[in-house]
Amino acid sequence: MARTILPVLALLVTTANAAEPLHVRIDKIIDAAQIGAPTQIASDSAFVRRVYLNLTGVIPSSEEARRFLDDKSPNKRQKLIDQLLSSSRYVRHLSDSLNLMLMERRTNAADWLAFLNSSVEQNKPWNQLASEILGTDGTDAKTKGAMQFFTTRNVEANLMTRDIGRIFFGMDLECAQCHDHPRIDDYFQRDYYGIYAFLNRTYLFRPNKKKPAILAEKAVGNVNFKSVFTSVSGMTRPRLPGGIEIVEPTLKKGDEYKVKPNKKNKSIRPVPRFSRREQLQKLVLKGENPAFRRNIANRLWLHVMGRGIVHPPDLLHSENPPS
Repeated sequence: MARTILPVLALLVTTANAAEPLHVRIDKIIDAAQIGAPTQIASDSAFVRRVYLNLTGVIPSSEEARRFLDDKSPNKRQKLIDQLLSSSRYVRHLSDSLNLMLMERRTNAADWLAFLNSSVEQNKPWNQLASEILGTDGTDAKTKGAMQFFTTRNVEANLMTRDIGRIFFGMDLECAQCHDHPRIDDYFQRDYYGIYAFLNRTYLFRPNKKKPAILAEKAVGNVNFKSVFTSVSGMTRPRLPGGIEIVEPTLKKGDEYKVKPNKKNKSIRPVPRFSRREQLQKLVLKGENPAFRRNIANRLWLHVMGRGIVHPPDLLHSENPPS
């Protein structure tokens, strides 16, 4: 089986025997946690309806259902799954699902949808797709559509921070903007501002009225925070949830930019010598952050099963354990 969902799970599921097929490894994990008798294997008629709904978003036609039910081969379910995963209907359905997850009905811009469709068609692993979305600045035609993730949020650092925390790390950190979360012991104000620090230097840059806007980044801009409840304060460099602050180079004054801001020619986009958002892109591409990995595994389970292993999907924390 191909397409995006399996490279994602392959990235996330690890066991002692990595040579075993992925579905065998997943089944072993589920069987080991099984309490009581498992449910019966679905009938062919139930299976064909469910697999079409999960992978294409629609039930099979009467002809497709009859063809499957009349097939006597022992591996017909595997064959049907492979067939559907190779179909344009699967690409469209997964693209629609990713669009809903990432944009939450904010836009159906043609360039954004084209980017998603192309990404699913190319079978990009989730860490690559996520890094392209979070790292794009609109200057590369291949990933330009991904910039909609930022522009539909007005390139506003707090809104981007809250949505990145929820959608990519499964953590609704909105309350932690002003203080440690009052009800979730795992969510700290420094978690919020660790993500915020990747983004607070990014802004929308329009070279002139005839050219489309792109993203630019300042070379300076530190992040300080203070609790409105306790007055405890701090500062942070960029860091992912549960991770450590990134190491930043020390640059001489006047050497902060590859391309310096030009007051006389405002059509020249400034380019910093060190980009914080580029570091976010690189960390996400590595795919090593535990919250990042758990989040997408949970959201794919939700996509297929109708409910996450942890639910709701944007409240991953120790007091909301997996079912």
